[in-house]
Parts: sequence; C-alpha cells; structure tokens
Amino acid sequence: MKLILLACLVAVTYGASVPHTHQVKYADKEFLEKQEDIFALFRHIYQPEYNQALVAYAKAWDIKAHKDAYTKKEAVEEFIELYEHGFLPKGEVFSVFDEKQREQAIALFHILFYAKDFDTFYRTAAWARYYVNEGMFVYATTVAFTHRDDLQGYILPPLYEIYPFYFINSEVITKARQYKMQGYHGMKEVEGVKTVVINHNYTGSNIYTNPEQKLSYFTEDIGLNSYYYYFHTDYPFWMGGKEFGIVNDRRGELYLYEHQQLLARYYLERLSNGLGHIPEFTWEKPIRTGYYPQLSYYNGHAFPVREDHHLFNKEDHYHDIEMIEEYEHRIIDAIDLGYVVLPNGEHVDLTKPESIEILGNMIQGNEDSVNTRYYKYIAMFAKMILGTSVEAVEYHKVIPSVLEHFETCLRDPVFYQIYRRIAHFYYQFKDHLPSYTHEELSFPGVKIDEVEVDKLVTFFDKYDVDVTNAIDMEPEPAGKHTKDSKIEYKPDPVVIKARTTRLNHKPFNYKLTITSEKATKGVVRAFIGPKFNEYGAHYHLSENRENFYELDHFLYDLVPGKNVINRNSVDFYGFVNDRTTYYELYKKVMLAITGDGKFPLDQSEAHCGFPARLMLPKGTKGGMEFQMFFIISEYKAPAVPLYKGYDPVVSCGVGSGARYIDALPFGYPFDRKIDETTFYTENMVFEDVVIFHKRETDVNVVA
Repeated sequence: MKLILLACLVAVTYGASVPHTHQVKYADKEFLEKQEDIFALFRHIYQPEYNQALVAYAKAWDIKAHKDAYTKKEAVEEFIELYEHGFLPKGEVFSVFDEKQREQAIALFHILFYAKDFDTFYRTAAWARYYVNEGMFVYATTVAFTHRDDLQGYILPPLYEIYPFYFINSEVITKARQYKMQGYHGMKEVEGVKTVVINHNYTGSNIYTNPEQKLSYFTEDIGLNSYYYYFHTDYPFWMGGKEFGIVNDRRGELYLYEHQQLLARYYLERLSNGLGHIPEFTWEKPIRTGYYPQLSYYNGHAFPVREDHHLFNKEDHYHDIEMIEEYEHRIIDAIDLGYVVLPNGEHVDLTKPESIEILGNMIQGNEDSVNTRYYKYIAMFAKMILGTSVEAVEYHKVIPSVLEHFETCLRDPVFYQIYRRIAHFYYQFKDHLPSYTHEELSFPGVKIDEVEVDKLVTFFDKYDVDVTNAIDMEPEPAGKHTKDSKIEYKPDPVVIKARTTRLNHKPFNYKLTITSEKATKGVVRAFIGPKFNEYGAHYHLSENRENFYELDHFLYDLVPGKNVINRNSVDFYGFVNDRTTYYELYKKVMLAITGDGKFPLDQSEAHCGFPARLMLPKGTKGGMEFQMFFIISEYKAPAVPLYKGYDPVVSCGVGSGARYIDALPFGYPFDRKIDETTFYTENMVFEDVVIFHKRETDVNVVA
C-alpha cells in the first residue's frame, strides 16, 4: 500500500494529542478500495443481510479452520470457546461495563487485532458483523482500528452516524422511521437522492426539571461525546499497557489529567450559564440532579431515567455503596501514607512527582495498576449505581443507563459529580508535593514583554447529522456472491439528517512578544480560566488553579533579541474540525477511485482531538470576563522523541510513547499548589479577556 505525500512546510507546533504537521498525504487506489470496503462494514449494522457480498464473506470464513491466519493461536482458541458457549445475542444492548459482555468483546478484539494481514482482519470483521451482536462488533472493531498498525490512516464513519440512537433523541429517530413507513412522502429529491432534514433539540429545550439542563447543548454535544468514547478506545481500562504499548503514553497521568481538564472546561460553561461549582453528592442523601435522556435503543427499550432527588434504597444497594466507599478509602490512605500495597505485601513509593502514573492507573483500575486486587474501578461502579438502570434477570437483557456507555455518559450531569470526587484524589496527591519554586518556574534570559488577544466571540450554529442508519433499508437483491466477491458500498436511495444547534466561536489570534538573550528552544503553554466565581468575587490564584483549561501548547525556536509569535486558534494543539459526513466521505472516495479527485489524509478530523468548536466557553451577550495565562518554559526533552515510530500525518500515535512535546507534568504549572509570593516570573503573563456571545447572523458585524 502506498500513500502519496504532498510536501508542505512542517509547522513548529506540536500537540500532545493531535499532531499539527501541516502535511497532507493522498491515498492511492489500493488504499481507496480498502477504504470503500471499510465503509461497507458499518452501514446499517442492525441489518446483517444488507450487503450480500459481505454476507458471502461472513459465511465463507471459518475462524476455527484458519487458526494459522492469526499471530496468537491461543487468542483464537479462547474466542472459539467463548463463542460456542454462547455470546451476547444480536439485537440486545451491549455495554462494556457488563463483566460477561466485556469478556466476550475483548475476545473478539483479540482475534481482530491478531489477524496476520488486512485480508484476514477484514474477513474476520465481516464474519463478526454477520454473527456477533451489533454493539459488540462496533466496539471491538473500533478498538482494533485504533491499535492495529496496518489500519492507521483509514477512516471510520463518525460514531454518531454508525448508530445515531446514542446521540440523537428518540423524537427525531421516530420521525425518520415514519418517513420510511410512509414511502418517504414529503421528502425532496436532490441529485437523485431523497433528502429531508429534521430539527433536533437537546433535552433542556423541552424538559426542564433542574438548572443543570441549561448545559444540555454542551453535555449532549455529539462531538464532545464522540471524543470521550474515542479516548476510551485509545486507552481501554481492560487493556494491558505493556502488550499493546499504551503503557508508554503515561496513561495513568493522562487519565487523571483528561478528566481534570474536562471538569475545568465544564465549569467554565457553568459560569457562562449562571451556575456555580459542580455539585457534590453523598450516598447518604438523595441525588439532587435527575436526568431524562430522551434516547431509545434500536430494539425499542428507552434509556433509564433518574428523577430529581433520587434516593437509593439502602437495602438494595448497601453492599455496592459500601464497596465503593471502601475502594475510595484505600486510595485516600495510599496517598496520605505515601505508598501502595502490592499483592505480596510489599510497598511502592507514592511520594514522588512521577508517582502520578501509579496513582492514575490505580484509580482507573486498569491492567497496568500495581494491584488490581485491592484498588478497583471506582468510577465504573459509581456510574452503574447512579445510572439507576434496572437489574437484569439475564446478563443479555440489560438496559444500561447513559452512564454505562462511554459514548453517552457525558450527557448526564452526575458524570461530572462522580469525577469531581475522583479529582479530589488527584489534588490530594499533588498537594503533598512542594510548590514549584521561583527557580523551577523561571526561564533565565527569557521574558514575555507583551501579549495581545483578539476579541473573543461565540455563537450557536447549525450542523446536519446523517441519521439514515437509524432506519432499515431494503436489502440488496440476493445474487451470485462468493467469498471473493467485490465488496461494494452502495449509497442509500435516501438521506435523512438531524439538524443540531452547536456552540462555536469565531477564529481568533493571540500575539506574544518575547525577548530572549540567546538562541534556545522554549515551550509555550496557553490556558483560559475564570477571573471571578459565581458570586462575582475575585478568585485567588491557588484556589483557582484547578479551573484553568489548556488551549495551546507548542515548541518554538527563540532567537536572540525580539521574538513575535502569532498564533491562530485554528492551529491550537489537540483540537480538530467537525467530522465529514458518511455520505460525503463515500462520494470523495469514489471520485478518487475513478480519478476525478484526490482523497486527502491528515489529522484535521482526527478521532483523538477535542472539538475545536468547544475550546471557548459560551460567555454572555454583554460580555463575560475570563483570564488567559501564557508561559514559555525551557524545553525538557521527553523520554521518547516526538513522532518517533509513527507517521503523525495519518496516526495519533497511541502507544508509541512519542506523543508529547516535553517531559513536564500535564497541566504544568497549575498542577501543584501555588505559592503566590514566589509564583510570578518574567516568562509568564496573565491577560484579561472578555467573551461575547452573539447570534450567528451578528458574528461578523463590526461592533
């Protein structure tokens, strides 16, 4: 397989999540044909007979007879044993939080991952699409795509278009199905395809039971929820880091920092809506915050509802709640004692800065934890209880709550309350470390002289989501298909879209003027945080440090004298554009195959990036004050050079250990307690900014 490289200048920006190389590669015909095959796997997944060539692939492939086609035969044998014993039936709801279902999904992932080549992988995936539960198939295949080296660069359709049921409310899904039942009556024909757009509202638009629903436009954002799902598929809690390389990526520290940043960003949005700190909860009192998802599974079951002021029945949940509280106490004790207990009774030091990696793995309870017997899945168990799903009679009859899916859990306000409890462990550990000294924070010979930031403006815009997968289509006629038939992706004769309203912002610039006494490398970090709390009181920096959200982070070559750095928000690290729709992706691939265009590959829509639309909080119509923080630090090389071992143009580099620009802790310098008598240095600066929220039509109007 070949990729044609378009030579472009490589920018000096380096991201911890999404590479910004400003390079593009164009796919050749072999790549494009495989990409077309991949699209076919995910079209109408609840209709196994939809693509007859795929059906032929599935029925012709015998995993047991092809053990030699996999690099790890024991993984194949384990899968066969589990499958023959009985897998989750098709049509039932899959949740990775269910222990038995998770065991099966992992076994399926293993045979996909250990397939020796693309052909074996694809035949296995086609087999799984036909015979395995739909949700389990999508999950295991998505994780395999992330971690197989030979699949880097290939594009999966947006998750919210593969199964819209997890992202789009049931009212829209019902209307889409009604169009199908009524023969697509009333739909317009565009380029030979019947098309309709259905307006989609967030839960806060028509059901208002508590103030938290003011934020539904943010918590239910399809880009945000997809991002969180993909963060999990990059670093599944059940995946061993050594075997799959993810131990190289500081996964424990990253797990804690990602959630701390998510809480900080959520808090900024709360301030923009007149809300204060994230509420805390206790198991002893009713949970004040209810949630009405307004989502339904494909099989018709509605997602469970939690009413306001929900009180858990102590008799039913006594053991579970006691277990969670015990696990929390074990973490607290380990932090305060300064060591972790191993299964054999030995102690591991938990007092050093780098011990954050050990702590993060323990809290997540992942396979790299030093003691999975003693330190368990705190967040997972809490979400299973707080979601208020009904206990199933049989394992395959579960109806999980939104908290029990990574693609939906951010929708529930209680998610942020759970992780606020977990963030306390993070800060408890960090507070045991000494504050950074003036010498540790300073950059001798380097001074930020001035900073300028453009006017910051946010607005709501419209975005159409392809929800055609929510309706069943007439399967293609049965023909003479064999195991070697060409897989063809045939576009649907109809396209149904849900029109959503999303937060966005006008692109902006900031300019740093820096004086350096010598030629040297520096790392710039930019954050945004609140200036005032919900009561209008000015924040003290030390208590405010947990509320700063990281916007930018890049390497810069300083020259002696004056340096002027101009940065546009479109270049900020870690942020990505909206995903191209399924339908448009297919058209681009087919045009490229026929020679009528080129299919570009880059990281502008990478799965591992945070939605660029959401980098700024909404602000207010009259303008809301925030503050930005800039610091340039001396470059400290990471353990593995950036981009070593992977192609940053087509890959996020998960498991490479080469994703990070430098060796400083995530969140530096806000990760430790701040001593304001020594904190301020010449290589940092705070800048007051105001965020205005306008109507989309007024965004470009000169004030």
